[in-house]
Amino acid sequence: MHLFRTRHFALLFVGQAINGIGSWAALIALWGFAAYRFHSGAGEIALLALCWSAPAAVLGPLTGLPIDRLDPKRVLIVAYLASSVAAGAMALAGSLPQLALLATAYGVCKAFATPAADALPPRIVAPDDLLAANALLGAAQESAIVFGPLVAAVAIAVAGLQAAFVVDAVTYLVGVAVVIPLVLSPLEARPRPRLRTELTEGLSLARSTPVLRYVLTLSGAVFLTWAAFIVVEPLYARDVLHRPASQFALFQVAFGTGLVLTSLVLPRLGPRVAEARSLAIAVLLSGLTAALYVGTHEVALAYVGVFGWGVDVAFFSAPSRTMLQRASPAHAHGRVLSLYRTTHSAADVMAIPLTGLVVGLVGVQVAGVAVGALTTVAGIIGLLVAPSLDRADRGAGAAAAGVVVAAVAG
Repeated sequence: MHLFRTRHFALLFVGQAINGIGSWAALIALWGFAAYRFHSGAGEIALLALCWSAPAAVLGPLTGLPIDRLDPKRVLIVAYLASSVAAGAMALAGSLPQLALLATAYGVCKAFATPAADALPPRIVAPDDLLAANALLGAAQESAIVFGPLVAAVAIAVAGLQAAFVVDAVTYLVGVAVVIPLVLSPLEARPRPRLRTELTEGLSLARSTPVLRYVLTLSGAVFLTWAAFIVVEPLYARDVLHRPASQFALFQVAFGTGLVLTSLVLPRLGPRVAEARSLAIAVLLSGLTAALYVGTHEVALAYVGVFGWGVDVAFFSAPSRTMLQRASPAHAHGRVLSLYRTTHSAADVMAIPLTGLVVGLVGVQVAGVAVGALTTVAGIIGLLVAPSLDRADRGAGAAAAGVVVAAVAG
């Protein structure tokens, strides 16, 4: 892959992989601290998870503004440094309220860091390489699903629960070292609008741009599935398959393996992977494979389903970000991509408690299959809408190419 011949991109790839592993290690340590150090119950652990994820849902519409005003590199450096401090402080927490407060601070840092990182690729690679860059960086981050729990287990076994937080703090410092030398392409000079206009520009673009509306809506369906399965998956492994917690961990490894391997292949499949029709098919199939995963009593079939789900998610994840980046102006990438991440966090906040109630009423399998079916329906609706969006997008691309040819000929 020629992108790896570019020193800055190669460094960013390695940094994202290391940072993702650290974040998973910290998440496992957070659960471990709550369960084993402070003897928390299910409700307290759920509250801790909300402390971790809710800041992005609340602050998301605001975090894009400093990213666009200051540039994503500066915001990312500050957010990584603050995340390192928060992770280190969690290792010293002496009570559950202290841990919850620090988890909230960590969530605030991630609310800025994640969309800032999403806004980097268009500023460091050529437009034709954008899908490849997003896919490879996504593979780097998602590889943490496979390696993060392993690193956490080794760190905890060697030096205790605090060690996983320390690992996370160090990986953020590695991230800072990687980001500092990056050189971002300059933006076209433009007059700065009023603050209120800037704050609402991301929402205005999402409302007025058909491709942005389309991607954010389909993303919401996918994110709701992911959130629901945070509740469904461990209960499915325990109550339906009657397997130990290690089985749930192995399912995560299978999902991550499918996701990472497909993300590495994705750039070779061509630009049509990042079109409306392809995205709708990915959403449709992700719903079907999620339902297959938890809809069986056979472990072998569950592995087929969860691996296929990881493959399908790869066809959603990088292409959805690429479509958002291409359909919005560069000066608004921070605000648009923060909406994307806000949609994810809001789905967590809404779906996790609701899924708990539904599972109590209808059971784990019925709830999981129903969620997968709803995502499949969203993909089918997306397929009906996709042709008009793809025609308009190709027309806009052809018009832009014509302008460039005319300018060169002139």
